[in-house]
Amino acid sequence: MNIKLASERSGVSSRNIRYYEQAGLLHPDRDPENDYRIYTEEDIRTLKLIRTLRMLDMPLEEIRDVLAGSLPLPEAAARQQERLQARARELDSAIRFCGELRQRSVTAAALDVDACLTRIAADNSKGWFSGWADDYRAMARAQQRRHFTFTPDGPVTTPAEFTDALFAFAKEQKLELVVTQEGMQPHFTIDGVEYRAARAYYPVRGIPTARIRCTLCDPDFAEDGLPPARRKLLELLHYSMPALCLVAVGLLFLIPRGLLTTWWGIALLIAFAAAGVSSSWYNRRFFYNDKDNQPFHGKRR
Repeated sequence: MNIKLASERSGVSSRNIRYYEQAGLLHPDRDPENDYRIYTEEDIRTLKLIRTLRMLDMPLEEIRDVLAGSLPLPEAAARQQERLQARARELDSAIRFCGELRQRSVTAAALDVDACLTRIAADNSKGWFSGWADDYRAMARAQQRRHFTFTPDGPVTTPAEFTDALFAFAKEQKLELVVTQEGMQPHFTIDGVEYRAARAYYPVRGIPTARIRCTLCDPDFAEDGLPPARRKLLELLHYSMPALCLVAVGLLFLIPRGLLTTWWGIALLIAFAAAGVSSSWYNRRFFYNDKDNQPFHGKRR
């Protein structure tokens, strides 16, 4: 059947069907005569399953793992249940507080806003931090899919060498990689999802060494299902750790000696902070989500 009929049978729009194909969730056959997609009954069932899990607000990354068989459905459901329960606690608290405000005969001008903020913070503290470990893992998986780096074995000075480096990486990680645009900023696909790559050099023992950074072209393919505020907090913690550690070292050195009261002590702390920020940026760009020593979280051949 064609995509129009598949959309009618599954209840999934044609646009979303194409989106799921690009994201690697659906792999329909093609007509050898005209290269049109041919959807089978099994494809319809897969679309209905995707639709079911999306209605549960399950992240696209976990749905992909469920369909690939690398994540058991009960485990995926348990993770999503924890996330939904955390959101439900936050919403229940907000609903109760709205009810209290409704029952009070108080104007906005007379409302004790400090007391309100303290109450809301206390009610939400458990819901905000519950399940943070699962949320952190979901954020980290999405970040690893959104961009990753690796170090090629040889120099990357020409488009041909760049292409060879990408194919060597794909062979090592056992990935289906297709180069769609060659150059010094090539584009390629992994499981039908498009990435772009850039090369940079950094010194290792005084020797310039190439490092390739690959970035997802459409960030929607790295969905993690987290509330935006929580995602930003976890990303901040994830990437700012080197800076926080260096500032902590600076404080531990300066405070016991009473040096924070001197101008040069403050200057030294600022230098620690600047070095930490620089280190965080450098590591985020070139070393976080490094695929040299860990497997790529993608579909294997």
